[in-house]
Amino acid sequence: MNTATARKSDASPASASITEGLANLAEAFQSRKVKVARITLKKDGQTYEHKLSDQPGIHRDIEGQFTDIEIVVSCLSPLNPELNAELQAITTTAATAAEHWTAPLTRPTLVEPHSTSPKMIGESPAMSELHAAIRRAARSVHVTLIIGESGTGKTTAASMIHEQSSRAGKPFVDINCAAFPETLIESELFGYEKGAFTGANATKKGLFEAADGGTLFLDEIGEMKLELQAKLLKAIEQQKIRRVGGTKDVQCDVRIIAASSRNLQDMVTEGKFREDLFYRLAVLEVPIAPLRDRREDIPGLIKDRLTYEQHLVSLPSPFTIEDEAVMELSLYEWPGNIRQLHNVLSRLASRVEDDQPITATAARAELARFKSSSGIPVTSDPNTGIVLPAECRFLLPGESMRDFTRRTKRHLIDAVKASTGNMTHAAKRLKYDRSELYVLYASLTKETDADTQESAIAA
Repeated sequence: MNTATARKSDASPASASITEGLANLAEAFQSRKVKVARITLKKDGQTYEHKLSDQPGIHRDIEGQFTDIEIVVSCLSPLNPELNAELQAITTTAATAAEHWTAPLTRPTLVEPHSTSPKMIGESPAMSELHAAIRRAARSVHVTLIIGESGTGKTTAASMIHEQSSRAGKPFVDINCAAFPETLIESELFGYEKGAFTGANATKKGLFEAADGGTLFLDEIGEMKLELQAKLLKAIEQQKIRRVGGTKDVQCDVRIIAASSRNLQDMVTEGKFREDLFYRLAVLEVPIAPLRDRREDIPGLIKDRLTYEQHLVSLPSPFTIEDEAVMELSLYEWPGNIRQLHNVLSRLASRVEDDQPITATAARAELARFKSSSGIPVTSDPNTGIVLPAECRFLLPGESMRDFTRRTKRHLIDAVKASTGNMTHAAKRLKYDRSELYVLYASLTKETDADTQESAIAA
């Protein structure tokens, strides 16, 4: 744990509340591209916690002290010596200012929305298969490869395998291979000896050693350079690593779980991934289905995330969402999968008025941000083909022909308008009078809102 002496400049105003002070400190770290898991403040015999992330990984603690006040910032990002020193100073400055911070009405603690154990939400057939694959991998000792698109929850699946395995009491350490420059990732994985390079003022253990006895999760392993892949293969097969600048091997008892959103077999064919490493990694494979292939899980994911958002802002009652909004979200393709869904729900929750539900109109507006940036060319050429949205291909449970037709018409108009640029061009493309199209679209939207209101009244 690192400490630093106080300096005069404040990281946040001395008159701030504890809630504001810790939030300002978190912002100071995040402005320097440092991901913060939690900040803990000990003052006047009380402990306050500001939690920002439940992401598993190796934590690097920065500590600041002033008299009997202590602040500890737990970071998930790698820190070079210069940044480490700067953050120590900022944290100690915050500890100095905290002497005058006022106590909040409620402690600035993010209440855990769920058990601390990682979990994948859903009861679809795809999720049942995933849970079975996780159980099989957990009882095995072999290297495991998790395959899935970006945002599907590969890190969560890896953490579940670890938690259900015989190594559960030992460290779970993860690293995103795409997040580190080529010159840094080797020293992060294997560590380095003092004097190995400029700035290596002391020996540093790498993530292999940090995960000793436990699990090392290598996310996006397809981004790793070929030269480093050879060293990784040797480390996996021999359970030994050699620090950068070192001359002796270090024994490491580590189980490897790797993940990739790219097709590694194709990369092997293209010469971008070592064939011997691929076969070493793919002893056990755990595929994760994209969200669009398990739409029946989306309502549960929505409920879970809104509960999380409720705890983030310490609301006494949960956020509510209209059934029509859930339907809109369930029909979307979600190219960014669960990560994108969480982003949309966070934005919706942050914009909703007090005691008001998240509306279908708000959900459509959020999804339109992604549709408008989908790369579809804007054109008024009536001969240009337009790909209709996925919403037009699904008949929802209990939906009547009238409701389906009305919903499909609205999405059809939206898609043509987005593709052609405006309602005038859309009318030409649909061979429909512009004024009548405006009236039709307004009536479709109005009927949808009216149905939503009737459902709310009936409930």
